Amino acid sequence: MSLSACGLQSCMPPYGLPEKSMRRLKYKSLVWLLAQAFVCSGTLAATCSKPNTLIGYEIAALGAPTGSGASRQYLFGVSPLRCNASGQVVYDPGLGFSDGYEIGWYTQADVRSAVTTGFLYNMRVFEGWCRLHYIGVHRNYTGTIEGTNLSTSAYPVRSAPYLGVFDTELHLKIGAGSQLSRQDAVANQSTNICNPPEQIKFMSGSQCVGNPILPGQACKVQREEDYVAAGISPLQFVRHYNSRHPYHHLSAITRPMGSRWRHNYEIRLNPQADANLALLLADDGSILHFRPKPGSTTEWVGDSDVVGKLTKGATTWTYRSGDDTVDTFNASGRLVTRVLPDGRALSFAYDTGGRLVSVTDNFNRALQFAYDGRGLLVEVTDPAGQKIAYAYDANKTLTSATYPDTGVRSYNYTSLTVTGGVEPALLTGITDEEANLYASWTYDATAQPVSSEHAGGVDRNTLVYQKDANGKISGASVTNPLSGVTNYGFQYILGAGRLTSVSHALLPAVTRNLTYDAQGNVTTETDFNGNLTTYTYDLSRNLETQRVEASGTADARTVTTEWHATFRLPSRIAEPLKLTTFTYDAQGRVLTRTEHATTDADGSGGFGAPLAGSPRVWSWTYNAYGQVLTADGPRTDVSDVTSYAYYDVSDTDPGKRGNLAAVTNALGHVTRISAYDAHGRPLTIVAPNGLTTQLSYDARGRLTGKNVGGEQTAYTYDAAGQLTRVALPDGSTLDYTYDAAHRLTAITDPQGNAIHYTLDAAGNRIREEIRDPSNAVVQLKHRVYDALSRLAEELGAQNQSLAQYGYDAQGNRVSLTTPSDAGVRTTTQAFDGLNRLIRIVDPNAGQIQYGYDGQHRLSQVTDPRNLVTAYTLDGLGNQTRLVSPDTGTTTRAFDEAGNEVARTDARGQTTATTHDALGRPTSVQWHDGSRDHYVWDAGPNAVGRLSRIEQYDAANQLALSIDYGYDAHGRRTTETRTLDGVSHTTRYHYSAGRLVGLTYPSGKRIDYALDALGRVSEVRLTDLDGQVTTIATAIAYHPFGGVERLTNGAGEVLVWGQDQDGRPANYRLGGQTWQIGYDTGSRIAWQTNLGDATQTASYGYDALDRLTQAVLPTVTHGYGYDATGNRTSQTTGGAVRSYTTDPASNRLASIAGADPRRYSYDATGSLTADGAGLALGYDARGRLVSATAAGQSTGYRLDPLGQRIRKTGADDTLYHYDLEGRLIAESAPDGSVRREYLWLGHQPLAVIQ
Repeated sequence: MSLSACGLQSCMPPYGLPEKSMRRLKYKSLVWLLAQAFVCSGTLAATCSKPNTLIGYEIAALGAPTGSGASRQYLFGVSPLRCNASGQVVYDPGLGFSDGYEIGWYTQADVRSAVTTGFLYNMRVFEGWCRLHYIGVHRNYTGTIEGTNLSTSAYPVRSAPYLGVFDTELHLKIGAGSQLSRQDAVANQSTNICNPPEQIKFMSGSQCVGNPILPGQACKVQREEDYVAAGISPLQFVRHYNSRHPYHHLSAITRPMGSRWRHNYEIRLNPQADANLALLLADDGSILHFRPKPGSTTEWVGDSDVVGKLTKGATTWTYRSGDDTVDTFNASGRLVTRVLPDGRALSFAYDTGGRLVSVTDNFNRALQFAYDGRGLLVEVTDPAGQKIAYAYDANKTLTSATYPDTGVRSYNYTSLTVTGGVEPALLTGITDEEANLYASWTYDATAQPVSSEHAGGVDRNTLVYQKDANGKISGASVTNPLSGVTNYGFQYILGAGRLTSVSHALLPAVTRNLTYDAQGNVTTETDFNGNLTTYTYDLSRNLETQRVEASGTADARTVTTEWHATFRLPSRIAEPLKLTTFTYDAQGRVLTRTEHATTDADGSGGFGAPLAGSPRVWSWTYNAYGQVLTADGPRTDVSDVTSYAYYDVSDTDPGKRGNLAAVTNALGHVTRISAYDAHGRPLTIVAPNGLTTQLSYDARGRLTGKNVGGEQTAYTYDAAGQLTRVALPDGSTLDYTYDAAHRLTAITDPQGNAIHYTLDAAGNRIREEIRDPSNAVVQLKHRVYDALSRLAEELGAQNQSLAQYGYDAQGNRVSLTTPSDAGVRTTTQAFDGLNRLIRIVDPNAGQIQYGYDGQHRLSQVTDPRNLVTAYTLDGLGNQTRLVSPDTGTTTRAFDEAGNEVARTDARGQTTATTHDALGRPTSVQWHDGSRDHYVWDAGPNAVGRLSRIEQYDAANQLALSIDYGYDAHGRRTTETRTLDGVSHTTRYHYSAGRLVGLTYPSGKRIDYALDALGRVSEVRLTDLDGQVTTIATAIAYHPFGGVERLTNGAGEVLVWGQDQDGRPANYRLGGQTWQIGYDTGSRIAWQTNLGDATQTASYGYDALDRLTQAVLPTVTHGYGYDATGNRTSQTTGGAVRSYTTDPASNRLASIAGADPRRYSYDATGSLTADGAGLALGYDARGRLVSATAAGQSTGYRLDPLGQRIRKTGADDTLYHYDLEGRLIAESAPDGSVRREYLWLGHQPLAVIQ
């Protein structure tokens, strides 16, 4: 039977196609077969005017290959193409050609030779990837081929097939079995023969340059985070670009994100990539090879530096990555589930074409994916139904991402012709959502990235590569934005470039070096100062078992690690002074953490170190999704368990599913999260006191609003996601300005005051200006950075040098040079082998030395007089002993949580402290029997807050109580002090979160008017009869600074001027104006009354900025000091007083000269007598409580906060304080007011008597 009998017109010379019964024949001449079958006339082909006219052919490999290498043959089949009445090329399975003609076993080269040799004069041939799929179309045909986006008219006649112009099978399906390997293979452009791609490994600690480029691999990489769910959901959508990634439109079939991009769910295992080769295409763009492990039927192993494990099951494969995430693949290599180490999981669904259509978490939240006809991912729909859209060019290269807020991020590329073909889709630029070309890259002639910069040419890094004899990267010279050159050396081990050396042109004599073992593990690392760290590993798992820092020196410290048998998690860590032990459940979640102090000072004892004291143990329980249910702290005297509750995984509100519902602390205080959005972001949080916080977000998940109990804070962003405004509840705002490189350049307040930043090419702030609303510069600072972006010098407003800094090779600051009238002064610093500060030498050659324990904690300080203060800390961080030449020996004891429970001072007096389950102090018992009692959580709005303090004397009589009241926001509204039965209350008043007034214990009220920035602009006093007095008005401020001027109640204008360095320059008080001058070291050198030049004072200093001379209008004072700063002499006019310091401490022993003194101290260093009749007494707390002189005694009482609240003697006075601890009133015991103080911030404003 002929095809014409089926109604199919061949439009060709009258040879006819072979009969259907001849399909199984293996033709000797493939060229002859194709020539006779599918060459029709040009006229007929151009118009395709007759339905069912043959117009070309399709060839595909139908069966698995035999043989290997160049001799590998495939069973090829051919099927005719015809044009229909609409002018489209179609297939007609009704004619019986759905399975095609089997035309025999051929190599790929045979088929390519046939289609090339026989028909190019009359046909256009389109060749798919790996030479397994061809389409031949008459050269005159101008229609389209159904099922593809191939426009044949776009390809002129040429002498070779058009490579890789379609992505998927059009009609004939490529065969099964081992042939599946070809779908992940990469075609060589010169031969179009495919092979599995080479491995791409991203090593932890890989050196990055710029934005970013990996010089060791000569590739540009980019990570774009498009969506991240909040709360419990692990859903996210992240794209990865790699300029060396082999999958692009000239090398392989289309990937979902097009050329060189992958997304984090584009994970595939190809179990038959080649003979005994499994290929893992990971979510970050890495490509790993695995082969069967000898002697095992289930285990497949990668290179010895690959820590992941691949296991073959009966119908599935599993891959456990280095972080213990487990991916499960079906038999064909599609990812079906991912289980994270904490138990959360993702499931993956595919359409019939094998394309990923959804990723769903445990809680039924999903990301959904949509594709265009080319198989490109064009849309991602998040759990809230918001869409992220992707666009591509004709070469299937990603050109833009459009986000739910309509912001568009665009991508630019270039293609380069290199040896062996073309390198397309090289990322050259990113245009941000503000339409600024934010980032740019360039490449050399071999498609290696050679520059990276941000908008305006800033952050520009340029690279020059060096290669070894094998063409591998052996080094790279990088010129940074400040023209500093850094040279990197690399060594290829197991296919990955590993950093071996770093040197800087600025530091020509030093290098940082690294060495590796055969498995790519770092074995030694030497820093720029020559300090050596050595590493030892369990090579079966590439896990560090020992690290010795500052190896070979007296500073050496050793950390030894033992690992869990299954998980890549530590089971024991031995370090100096401490052993930490972990236990885990079957899923690898921490069940217990035990810390035990040891006596091993440097860690060299490892797990054999002797234990000391009691251990500190934490424990946790979890639900099935890895969420913490309980966290039990280390205390054993109380229950210190925190509990967590979660919404049901099937909650009717999708946003709540599995998310945190409530946290209950150890005292039962509950914080609730009562609402979530669809992304799992909290919307409503209810604090234990009932205060409700409501949160709002924009379409990109950025916080836009926070309403706390009716007080609203708003956040505004530009299209690129940069914070541009913060509006506080009182209406005040701050605006932020950025340059096109996304660097902050200005901050502006509503009054027009602004801070302007000038940045160098590396983003360092080299100039800071503060400008007033008229744009005048009122404050100015300059900075100079060296080529490594280290701060080299700070300069003032007049370009005067303020400080110069020097560094060692490792970047530790080793010198500070500052100016003075006598010349420069230099302070130097030295560091040990662990880069810890060990010595400071001041300009007078005085030395301060520091010692540390094995956990880098300060253990000893030696002052310039060689006096030593020693600190003893156990392995848990508790300071158990302090030995000071000034305060004697203090010992401390701690509970299991590290709360101090006992302290014994040098007098032998012991203080005991108890704590509640939250670690808050509840009582302090002093040595004399007196005690302080702290009450928490009692009263309205008081949960989590201090409610009351009670002070009891040694007879257990209540001597003082302090009661606190709060508003719903937790702001203190009242403080009532009851002393000896008399109560005194201070009240605080707020508006929109700002303090706007307070009522003194006398009943007088202070009110503050605020300006647009929330600063006090006026202070008014309302007395007891309601009369209002303005204390200060017209209060103005320096831009972003303190008070500049005000008018007081007497109508006087007070002014505080400052220079452009931000220093006080003048002030006007009481109608007089004073001017202040400075020396070159920015120390006050003089001040003068501009209205009376005789009222002038001048000052002198030593090299350590200590006052040595004060020349006043009527007398001159002089001062001398020892190396530590203790005064050695005082000169007043012609009178000299000499000071003697105890040689064993820094206690003043005596003063000789006029009015001599000889001082006595108790064991804690408290002064007890001055040798001239003054005697001082202290309570069990070590606080001054009495002073006796000339037979007169004065007594002092202090509250538990350390504030003096009463003085008895010639007068009996009570003292009252505000929230900031400032003295606001003095009164008699009966409450009658003697004196009240008004403040403007920390500046005294007025006294009322």
